[in-house]
Amino acid sequence: ICEVVRYIACSRVTQRPIFEFISSSIRPNDALMVFALPDDYSFGVIQSKIHWEWFIIKCSTLGGTFRYTTDTVWDTFPWPQHPTQKQIENVAKAAKNLRNARNKIMNEHHYSLRDLYRIIEQPGKNPIKDLQNELDKAVMEAYAFDKDKDILGQLLALNLEVHEKEQRKEPVQAPGLPDW
Repeated sequence: ICEVVRYIACSRVTQRPIFEFISSSIRPNDALMVFALPDDYSFGVIQSKIHWEWFIIKCSTLGGTFRYTTDTVWDTFPWPQHPTQKQIENVAKAAKNLRNARNKIMNEHHYSLRDLYRIIEQPGKNPIKDLQNELDKAVMEAYAFDKDKDILGQLLALNLEVHEKEQRKEPVQAPGLPDW
């Protein structure tokens, strides 16, 4: 049995797309949405604009704030179905670069993730925005999506394709690294 040393988490109720690795020694409570995936590729897909757009369109709200729900968001979110080894590596590298830069800036300026993302929302150039854009590009390539087409439309089409394959008992790529 493989023990998970870290997992991805976000606040169940949130205004911002902030996901982070948490040590498995920390026991989550109901305020956290937990993704039992310890790898950088999975973090990259979850931290991407693609996942965030699906999240905000499929979630419920609590007092006007987005609320991550397992059944409507996670269970319906289609994972990239045929990423290449190189695409997986590119997503993992972009995700790691983003996390490293976030951590460096937070340590240097004594920011929380929330503080950091409030600053990122301001107009103008920001190195974290650039790294997020690099991650989003890598994830788009893993999905083989067209950058000039609607992301949600492409996700919905993939969702329907995956659903049809599941109904026919055909294999589909579940969340996380491919089995191969």
